[in-house]
Amino acid sequence: MKNLKKLSTVLIALLFFLSCTADADQQNNTTVDGEIQLSGEDTTSVGTTLKVGAIAYGRKDLTGIEASIVIAPFGSTISEGSPTLAPTDPAYVRSIINFKDDKNAFVIVVTQELISMVIVTNGVERRYVCDSKFNTSVTCGSITLDAQNKTLIFNNSTVKNTDTDTILTLNGTLNWN
Repeated sequence: MKNLKKLSTVLIALLFFLSCTADADQQNNTTVDGEIQLSGEDTTSVGTTLKVGAIAYGRKDLTGIEASIVIAPFGSTISEGSPTLAPTDPAYVRSIINFKDDKNAFVIVVTQELISMVIVTNGVERRYVCDSKFNTSVTCGSITLDAQNKTLIFNNSTVKNTDTDTILTLNGTLNWN
């Protein structure tokens, strides 16, 4: 049962992180300054702050969901074009996000009820997920994604490491224009 839950968690993470459709209805990439504060056992490996630099809302072509947001680190840019590689291609993420330092980076995909997140530190990937919609993982806690006011709030939002099951807590407010 634990393996089935872990597989479901990874599949949901991959769905939201790697999904791709031909729909070109998208909004422009937005550069933003902001930080997400992290707490939990994994902060010894991933740090306590994620400095945000790029946000893209409504990129169904990247996430498979219209009401979603893609978040990348400071110094990164998110391509405004649709992906040219298949989501299963190992170079897919690098084809849509230009990282300042891909050995120390992160990508977060957020909806009102789900978070899929990858944090890379010193070249080591750590994947996190939460799911308040399908209950295949830890529930997310408080996520406020307000597209009308262009605000995303993490208020003690929780994600689970897909390998170790440790919990990471996210706090912070991001605004885009």
